[in-house]
Amino acid sequence: MNIKSRVITPIMLVLLVATGCSEATPSESDAVERATATEPILTSTAPPAAPKPAKERKPEPSVLDVVEAPLVEEERSFEPVLQNMDGLTIRRLLTAPEVEHREPVAPSSVFAGHDERVYAFVEVSNEAEEAKTLLVHFIGPDGHVSGGIELDIPGAVPRWRTWAHTKYAKKPGLWRVEIRSTDGRLLGAVPFEVEPAR
Repeated sequence: MNIKSRVITPIMLVLLVATGCSEATPSESDAVERATATEPILTSTAPPAAPKPAKERKPEPSVLDVVEAPLVEEERSFEPVLQNMDGLTIRRLLTAPEVEHREPVAPSSVFAGHDERVYAFVEVSNEAEEAKTLLVHFIGPDGHVSGGIELDIPGAVPRWRTWAHTKYAKKPGLWRVEIRSTDGRLLGAVPFEVEPAR
């Protein structure tokens, strides 16, 4: 190797290194900018679902329809529904085949079609000074209403027991006793069932 190549080669090397490192960051070429990745496109191998014809489509129910939809009863309840009114409170409401010594005998929510009577026994307290009148109705499975029996409740009594009865609960099915005020407000209701005669 001669002197010329010994001197020129390192100088060239220094010049090449110096020129390559002169810029802090190398500039990107147009090719690099054009090659930047775009958003991935997701594809499926499943065939697209065929849209339903317009006349077969059912509109989705609104939120109000779903919220206000009646709940499906899984099991029938024979518990009474009781309300208060102007100082009058119903403490007990039940059905029984008879009443003795001002108490129901063998309370039940199931009666045979041949039972002579169905009693609606009511225990109330009246904190108001004035007397109240309650109306008792027996409502059959077909919606037929019988009764309209008036029960008088004296004023200022902590406990008052009274009852009404019907001889006409013969039709099999689910019946209901309703206790209402004279102006029609529902204060209590209890269902009972009449079984078919055997």
